[in-house]
Amino acid sequence: TQLYERYAPCVVGVLNLSAVTDLYGKDTMQASTGSGVLLTGDGEILTNYHVVKDCTQLTVTLYDGTEHTAKLLGYEEDSDIALLKIDGSGYRHARLGDSDRLRIGTEVAAIGNPLGDLDYSLNVGYISAKDRDVDLDGPSIRMMQLDAAINPGNSGGPLFDMDGNVIGMTTAKVSGTTESGVSIEGLGFAIPINDVMRVVYDLQRYGRV
Repeated sequence: TQLYERYAPCVVGVLNLSAVTDLYGKDTMQASTGSGVLLTGDGEILTNYHVVKDCTQLTVTLYDGTEHTAKLLGYEEDSDIALLKIDGSGYRHARLGDSDRLRIGTEVAAIGNPLGDLDYSLNVGYISAKDRDVDLDGPSIRMMQLDAAINPGNSGGPLFDMDGNVIGMTTAKVSGTTESGVSIEGLGFAIPINDVMRVVYDLQRYGRV
């Protein structure tokens, strides 16, 4: 409860409007949603690249319900990391932890916007494994495995330890059934924050890796 009350205001919703061509050759706008976390008090926001891919317009919604147009500062597609910026200052921002020190069995909490309309949901679980190579239709990315519920819309949101430190970015889940028809449950993945920030530091300085 204390973690949520203190750090939920660091989490944002991200709405991506992108231009697509439909089956009849007509240009139209397509909306997709995700989550993000404020890294700095002057409005730098971390999210997944796949949340903002092909963006035409990005809108960020803060915990208090206010909406802001966001600028894409930079991204690294192979790492699935993007850095956004909104105008203003004095935003409550996240505190970063050290993901290299995490142990299997560490309790973690994800705050985000599953399905795009269940805003600021809290999902709690445990680190199930470290150093999983996860293939997201591109180069594999080293991730932590967790059993907290992760759903579309959670992507790009923060994964907290119980001290309120961001130790990962929720990115993916495995769902559906196996070839034998067994349902898949409790397989979520997050990019360790230390790996994320190595990319972010380059994006902040150069706009690219």
